[in-house]
Amino acid sequence: MNTREIAIKILCSFEKDLKLKPHFERLTKQLNFRDKSFVREISSGSVRFLKLLDFSIEKTSGKKQKKQKDVVRNGLRILAYQLFFTAVPPYAALNETVEAVKKLNRKGAGFVNAVGKKLIHFDYRKEVAKIPDEMERTATLFSFETWMVRRWKRFYEDWEKLLEGLNKTPPLFIRINRIKTTPENFAKLLKAADIEFEPHPFLPDMFRIKGRINISSIPGYREGFFYIQDPASFLAAVLLNPAPEEKILDIAAAPGGKTTAIASITKGKAKITAVDVNENRLKLLKENVRKAGFRCKILLEDITQTTSLPENHFDRILLDAPCSATGVIRRHPEGKWNKNINLIKHNQKLQKALITSAYKLLKPGGRLLYSVCSLEKEEGEENAKYAVSIGFKPAQFDIKFEGVGKVYKNTMRVFPHTDNMDGFFYAIFEK
Repeated sequence: MNTREIAIKILCSFEKDLKLKPHFERLTKQLNFRDKSFVREISSGSVRFLKLLDFSIEKTSGKKQKKQKDVVRNGLRILAYQLFFTAVPPYAALNETVEAVKKLNRKGAGFVNAVGKKLIHFDYRKEVAKIPDEMERTATLFSFETWMVRRWKRFYEDWEKLLEGLNKTPPLFIRINRIKTTPENFAKLLKAADIEFEPHPFLPDMFRIKGRINISSIPGYREGFFYIQDPASFLAAVLLNPAPEEKILDIAAAPGGKTTAIASITKGKAKITAVDVNENRLKLLKENVRKAGFRCKILLEDITQTTSLPENHFDRILLDAPCSATGVIRRHPEGKWNKNINLIKHNQKLQKALITSAYKLLKPGGRLLYSVCSLEKEEGEENAKYAVSIGFKPAQFDIKFEGVGKVYKNTMRVFPHTDNMDGFFYAIFEK
């Protein structure tokens, strides 16, 4: 199969379960890095702009996308994406996509060719501007569910800039593992390997890797010198401010980004306990801990039920809670289409149960850092109020960054469009 055939197959599978990563990984195993990157670009890009692409295809074809065969529908999507958002020459995109459709559904190729010729000259901005309802118009242009746009307009003044930020492909950041190296030494390794990079503006342990690169080709990949992590995720561990010898609990810890970050900050000298309810993800955590080169207690536990963990025991707890993950949509565009209000409410109940359990496990005078990669107030600010209602005291962040995020009392939010990182909420408490 060629790259466009594979992209079409990925989208056909995506439609069935609204998941992208497993289908991408399954269907691109045999591809080289360059082809894999192209398939990722056109498949995830098509999912990112799904609503806009379907609007444009329906306008040019005069037919509803839902009524098309899946290969035809998704062939048109990857074609429209190439025409609107990539530098692929229009007629090359058209010819190659029609050939891919022909191999998967010969009868549909002629239709894709005819609609594709119209798409080449289609001005989607002009057509979207004719949609009378502001929310529907904005949701179509930026390609989000309309209910999401309505909510975020209510929550955030710069909501359109937020939508724009969530549509941008995220940069690649790596966090240095201080157990095995230092930022200075690692920078020398990158320079020696001719890898372009730049230090993060306020997190010295992080570098942004420029251009497209095969992760396994970065020096120290096998040795565990670094961990791929967004600055917002690392910031949760930084704001926890862990110290060597402290007893630290990481709740919902798998696959280990924050556990290994805590270990790196304390150079492997904190007494870390990491718990998670998912056995498969716990295997990833164990592997990441092994690779990072430190020891910690790893437990398969649901702390909202009966737990083996001692009460009033931990100096610091990091609760990066399971959430709707609307803050990481730029990284996982399928998140635009697999969320709903019920999911947010369900998550909030779980988050409250975790906060309640964390209160029992934290020692008096200890600190809890609560975080979620969510833009939803229910999962952020409302839960911060709940934490206070059960006995937590709002605290001050030990570490502050000038001009970063929106800080209000003991809470902080960061955003893609203002901070160049995933959308996260943090709150700090004392018992």
